[in-house]
Amino acid sequence: MAEKSMTPKNPLREVAIPEVVHDKVLLQWKAPEFIIHRKGKAWFLIAGIITLLLIIYAIYTNSATMAIVFIILAGVYYLTHNQHPKIIDVSITELGVFVDNKFYPYNMINSFWIVYHPNYVHNLYLRLSGKTFTKVVIQLDAQDPVEVRKTLAKEIPEVEGGTESFSEMLIRLLRL
Repeated sequence: MAEKSMTPKNPLREVAIPEVVHDKVLLQWKAPEFIIHRKGKAWFLIAGIITLLLIIYAIYTNSATMAIVFIILAGVYYLTHNQHPKIIDVSITELGVFVDNKFYPYNMINSFWIVYHPNYVHNLYLRLSGKTFTKVVIQLDAQDPVEVRKTLAKEIPEVEGGTESFSEMLIRLLRL
């Protein structure tokens, strides 16, 4: 004779509770994680010559560490050069912003700004609050920047005249 379990069944455990979603998506788009800057043979030739000159200068000044650093940097760039950007989902909702699988509620976002110059830059910037200020850069791709601005301005302050950082501008201009 089989033994019966002495623990009574809890009917609440057997009932599937549907997930209730309280967050409504206001805007949604797909965007590349980063922009690929096309480079020709001339770019690689110039970059190779500059790297070689820096390594020669490091050896000439008896700075082996600097030479090793430039060799490693060139190697890392070569290895990551053919990496393709991941396509991420971006959603602006009533409660915050989803970027890929990360959620940024409006109470954690201090401000936003959009840098939009057709054919060059299509970025949305979110400045997050916390112990250290963090900036999240989101590619707008084909998303209408006016709609993004209108939607976000209802929840968070916009930085007037916000621009891309010097390092981002340098990376874009040098096609790194």
